[in-house]
Amino acid sequence: MGIFQLDLTVKTAIELGIEDMRRNPWLIDHMLGDCLDNPYLKDKYGQKQIDACKEWFLNNQIDIYMRGRNDKDRMPMIAITPGPAPEKIDMKHMADQSTETLVLMPQQIGKPIPYIVKPFTPLGYDMSTGIVQVDDDVKGMSGVAAGMILVDPAQGQGFVIQDYDDQGIHIEPGIQLDASQLAVVPQYQFYKARVEHTFFQESCDISCYAHGDPQVALWLHSIALYSILRYRESLLEAQGFSESSVSNSPLMEDQYYQGADGEQAFVRSIQLSGQTEYSWIKSPRRVLETAFLREKTGAGSPAPGYIGGIKILSNHETPDFIDKTAETWYTVQDTNGSEDDDE
Repeated sequence: MGIFQLDLTVKTAIELGIEDMRRNPWLIDHMLGDCLDNPYLKDKYGQKQIDACKEWFLNNQIDIYMRGRNDKDRMPMIAITPGPAPEKIDMKHMADQSTETLVLMPQQIGKPIPYIVKPFTPLGYDMSTGIVQVDDDVKGMSGVAAGMILVDPAQGQGFVIQDYDDQGIHIEPGIQLDASQLAVVPQYQFYKARVEHTFFQESCDISCYAHGDPQVALWLHSIALYSILRYRESLLEAQGFSESSVSNSPLMEDQYYQGADGEQAFVRSIQLSGQTEYSWIKSPRRVLETAFLREKTGAGSPAPGYIGGIKILSNHETPDFIDKTAETWYTVQDTNGSEDDDE
């Protein structure tokens, strides 16, 4: 999703509408159908007005571009200008409540996942027990846990580690393993990232310029408006531009246009607004696979028999059923006297 590209989406909708009208001129009959349906317009304008619009439309190129070009404008043209887009304050906290996560592959974000244990030479392998013997000097073995993958780097084969103890690495018995070197990689070969969201009230100005008769500018405005309304559901709302509304400006003379022999140009604008959703990816994180609980050593070490573990900062006492000498966690009081919630 990312950042909604309203200007490009609106430009595409108008381009599709104009292309479709050129292939199907009967759409102009419907666009100006009021000239025939209204009995007060039928005799004076009627089919003549529709035919004149078709002739002008089919014989003129209509440029569509983003406002801010440096080259000279060529009429008829439609200029698209993104307008103010304030964030919706009442939906601002949606970002903190998002539960969406994204799985990212290492090659996608350019962050290779390193070995848990770099390639090493095994001391031996017993196929009947599935035990791979490992030299005590191999670094990184303390990080090996069940679920990780024992790999043959040369062949690209992997085997799920069932356990690791003093005997070695345990894999499923009966596997044929003939490798001069092995390595250990994480179980989860990807990253995860949280996706947060917020909402904005977008707006866009679509100005329709034409020189000569002001009626031509009104035709061009009708064509642009018809295109937006026709594709509002399938192209705008379907892509996230919701709760849209349209308003039209008065027909005005373009004061900046300087035509030959005093020729005038006219402009009528469409103001389009609606709600859009923005999203962004937080920093990618690895999936936690194991934790190491190490006993404290040196001065101030606990009494023999104490099992080290995780300390949880809390303003509540450790529950009575927790034996600090046997469990791997207990709570400690906040020495700063904070009244914050438990962490």
